[in-house]
Amino acid sequence: MQLSIPGLVLKIIEELHMAGYEAYAAGNTVRDCLIGLEPEELKVITDAPAEMVGVLFDRVYPSRNDDGSMTVFSDQVPVRVICLGEWMTELRHYSFTVNGISFDPFTEQLVDPWEVSRSLNSGVGVIQAVGDPTARFQEDPRQLLEVFYLMKRFDDAGTEWHLEPETWDALVQCSSTIRTLPLKEVGKLIDRIIVGRRPALYFEEMRRSGLLKYILPELDDTYGIAENGQNIKDVFDHTMLVVQKIRPELHLRWAALLHDIGKPHCISYQGDRVHFYGHQVIGSVISRRILGRLKYSKEFIEKVSFLVFHHMYPTPRTKKAVLRFVNKIGLKNLGDLLELRRADIMGGKYKNLGRLEHFKKEIDAVLFELPPFSIKNLEVDGYDVMQVLGVKPGPIVGSALQFLFERVKENRDLNKREILIKMLKEEFGEIRK
Repeated sequence: MQLSIPGLVLKIIEELHMAGYEAYAAGNTVRDCLIGLEPEELKVITDAPAEMVGVLFDRVYPSRNDDGSMTVFSDQVPVRVICLGEWMTELRHYSFTVNGISFDPFTEQLVDPWEVSRSLNSGVGVIQAVGDPTARFQEDPRQLLEVFYLMKRFDDAGTEWHLEPETWDALVQCSSTIRTLPLKEVGKLIDRIIVGRRPALYFEEMRRSGLLKYILPELDDTYGIAENGQNIKDVFDHTMLVVQKIRPELHLRWAALLHDIGKPHCISYQGDRVHFYGHQVIGSVISRRILGRLKYSKEFIEKVSFLVFHHMYPTPRTKKAVLRFVNKIGLKNLGDLLELRRADIMGGKYKNLGRLEHFKKEIDAVLFELPPFSIKNLEVDGYDVMQVLGVKPGPIVGSALQFLFERVKENRDLNKREILIKMLKEEFGEIRK
């Protein structure tokens, strides 16, 4: 069998072979190569002792995993090297059969104890735990989310997948054990899944399994909350449609996932119509809480919660109102907010798409008419910067002006002397030299 194994893995295997050891590409690396994807993780298994790996390669560090593996940096890229005595035994410790395969690219020997390659060659990827699935999930709760990541990887490759029934039953039974994982790790695992081709399916399966209520209980609470629209079952259903329709960028997928998270907290009724007045404000607060809990960066939290807060913006009717809207939102946020509105519409009432396209043209027209803007157009100059910061001519003056320019470029309303001076003081403080 021939497989296109990444060159960095080949280099490490060749070095180990030349030193007299067995070595194989393994696990996720071989799986992804078999289904035609570029591997997201590079892994090698060998019978060489860890001490010898440290001798053969220049940059070697112990891995964070508790399996005695090493991380070898090859051309600045990490390759995980697992040092084994009886390397075949290691395959039995993989959580899923589809990951329990290894390949020697020089002898073209494929070690495939569960005949994974046969099912993949027939066009189906089987998601099945190795041995007792309940034991697997209890030993390592990360594997609960790995199930959905495997769905995502097979979808990335356009490969049909099948979740083995006993593995599903164990997933349902063990879903609560996800609570033992550090929250930051949960967030990272969700990130790998949310950018996939069918995120709506992955989150629906998480909900059905009971896993969602432990990792994102606020999202789980939207299930069963009635939503307006003939083809929409509830708020959760609408949210899944929006997540599916939005571009697969991490911050956009999260904004779509959380955009209506506030609806269960502000329900009101008028006849047979349900309303959620102010849900974007409450949703922004909840979004901050969720992303903070999952240990996302301050910048990421700001970006997502900003989109959630503003996603219900009223469409401006006049040229001046459009300009005010652009200045309020800022050019750097404008494209993302319009993309969220497009996905929101496609997750509900398609008839409003025409209005959105018209609004985009109005924005383009307003931006086209705006005069060019440069640092020279700021309401403060280098002399003002020196006076405010108490500095002499030098690089700090240019840096301060560039900072102000970047801010004002996104929102022309900030180009007022008193505002700019305040921004200078807040960002740079007072520097006396």
